[in-house]
Amino acid sequence: MNMSDKSRMEFSRSIIEGVEIKLCRNDPHAYKPHVHNELSLGYIVEGTTDLTLNGSTIHYGPDDGVIIPPLMTHRCAPNDINHWAYVMLFVDPGYYGDLVTFNQAKKLIGNQLQRLVGFIEQLLTEKIPNTLENILIELLIEFGEDDIPETAAANTIDNIKKIHDYILNHVSDDITLDKLQQISGLNKFSIIRNFKKLYLTTPAAYHLQYRVAEAKRLLSKGADVFEICVELKFYDQAHLIREFKKMYGVTPGAYIKQLMG
Repeated sequence: MNMSDKSRMEFSRSIIEGVEIKLCRNDPHAYKPHVHNELSLGYIVEGTTDLTLNGSTIHYGPDDGVIIPPLMTHRCAPNDINHWAYVMLFVDPGYYGDLVTFNQAKKLIGNQLQRLVGFIEQLLTEKIPNTLENILIELLIEFGEDDIPETAAANTIDNIKKIHDYILNHVSDDITLDKLQQISGLNKFSIIRNFKKLYLTTPAAYHLQYRVAEAKRLLSKGADVFEICVELKFYDQAHLIREFKKMYGVTPGAYIKQLMG
């Protein structure tokens, strides 16, 4: 993530209701013990800091991320204010309610950190809220401490399969989590958690993969890329090309050339 070298403190609303992003570099404001109403998830871009949480101090560097529960007292003490930058995501607890629990601070490293970084970067550029909400809920489930309360297992599985069938029968439609809640009677967190158990991905990712597969089928029959984008509701041609290459390793144009010999 690019951040200018000069002092900067910037808050912005995300495309998801109840979620804000904070970008900070070399800001001289006092780092006193304080709390946030929101769940805080962030990572260090540059520099190091000593983070005090409930009396315990943990050292954080550029390869570290953190989760701080709502209303947990903490203090951040950067070691060099002139070489210090971080990004923080704030999630209103009302967004997840009692469907997932955050009581303990957590240090994020490795794959978990990379997934958080990737999500925040996507959140700053992506214009498709449903895709982002699927990813956010997936992360909250992974980072949370408690399992989500479930209804009877058999009934839940049946409803998840109903969602799966709906996706297959509505490849060209906009499919939101709100719509899937109406279809299944399950909450968004239960949908994400159980759909991933059965199909190894989120409903939004599955729907996108199915649309890309359908795009490939239409290309093989001679359909135009622009027509496919319109029919399958891709954001634009660049969106289709990017996702097609991720899935098949070549662009739509290269795929057609290879078919034609």
